[in-house]
Amino acid sequence: MGSMKKAVAITGAAAMLLSMAACSGNDTANKSGSSDGELSGEITFQTWNLKNDKYTPYFEDLIASYEEEHPGTKINWVDQPSEGYEDKLSADAAAGSLPDVIDMGPNAAYILAKAGTLLNIAAEDPEAKDLYLENAWNGATFKGEGLEEGTYGFPWYLNTGPTFYNKAAVEACGADPENLPTTYDDFFALADEIGKTCGDQGISMLAKLPNSENYGEYGVEMMNEDRTSYTFNSDKAVEFVEHYKSMYDTGALSKEALNANWNGETDAFKEGAVMAMAGSLYSVGDFKENAPEVYENLIVTPRLANTSANIFMEMLVVNSQTQNKALAIDFAKYVTNKENQVAFDKLANVFPSTVDSMDDPFFQPEGDDLESEAMRISSAQIETGTLWVPPEFSEAQDTTNLREQVALAIQGKQTPQEALDASVQFSDERLQQ
Repeated sequence: MGSMKKAVAITGAAAMLLSMAACSGNDTANKSGSSDGELSGEITFQTWNLKNDKYTPYFEDLIASYEEEHPGTKINWVDQPSEGYEDKLSADAAAGSLPDVIDMGPNAAYILAKAGTLLNIAAEDPEAKDLYLENAWNGATFKGEGLEEGTYGFPWYLNTGPTFYNKAAVEACGADPENLPTTYDDFFALADEIGKTCGDQGISMLAKLPNSENYGEYGVEMMNEDRTSYTFNSDKAVEFVEHYKSMYDTGALSKEALNANWNGETDAFKEGAVMAMAGSLYSVGDFKENAPEVYENLIVTPRLANTSANIFMEMLVVNSQTQNKALAIDFAKYVTNKENQVAFDKLANVFPSTVDSMDDPFFQPEGDDLESEAMRISSAQIETGTLWVPPEFSEAQDTTNLREQVALAIQGKQTPQEALDASVQFSDERLQQ
């Protein structure tokens, strides 16, 4: 798996989905033949870019085992490519042809839940809550205007990662490689020094504007308690953006960071032009294979956070129009149980959302190599981390707009307060749609 599949906004067909999906039926699902509690019949299970040489054997074995345990059932597995996945979900929901069990992230799930097309698992299977980490269950729990509060899917795999420092850049700028920051407060304090010592030497502290999850990690409340409006234009949020402007002014934030189309952060880090970057377990393998000299001088620390580290989550949701609800719920729960999650996560190098899973030796390696260190750091963050990006917040629209507004503030074309006020207004208007 090349990277964790983040939730993306369902655009294009969203309006059609909201008006049509709740009253549509699923013409493809098969009715259960059960009248005595026995599972039977067929369902369709859809994954997202997982049918390939690496993952196909896992899913084929998983499905075969389930069907053997439950004679008379049939699981039809389909897979969709990443490109256009959100648009297909919208179109299928509007047409009433969503599969019974579907792989997606919280943002896509929120939109479908608001359209009435997903089952509330908390209502259908309230005891399931005890099987999953609290932070993961909370991440699948939605509420807001026009949406009954509930948990609209089973948590599946999680991901997070450490902060990487290029030791050569650290030492070139006079920083202590044995005492690097793990909080934003300490990071910004060091950035002030780096700007003075290295700002004119072609070495930057960072090469990226803050992502939406970074605001939560800094201590910014993204939404009000009843989820009816955004609050990331607070004094705390203004303070956060002001730190980035200060870094930009001194050279601690690279000029390229303001270019939305620039994707050279990793290359700049490898070249020693950037001191720090966030990453994942995949990053370690990339450095080892493609930049061995950087790998040999790589420093791994916990992800920057004043609060708790961000985690990302993938879910399995159940179509509310399924004609075989019992089988769909049971199979989704089976795929996401402890045993099956751990097996998949070992294959994919991601993390389970089930309780009592992180004590598996795979997630707690004892080696002193970088891979083991990154794994231990990430494992600790999984259990204590937070899904900081609200499911309502669209990567394609809200996050993009936020970055654009903040970029203008960092260039001095508006104040940080004006940037955040404009972004909150934009996102609040979308929230009410």
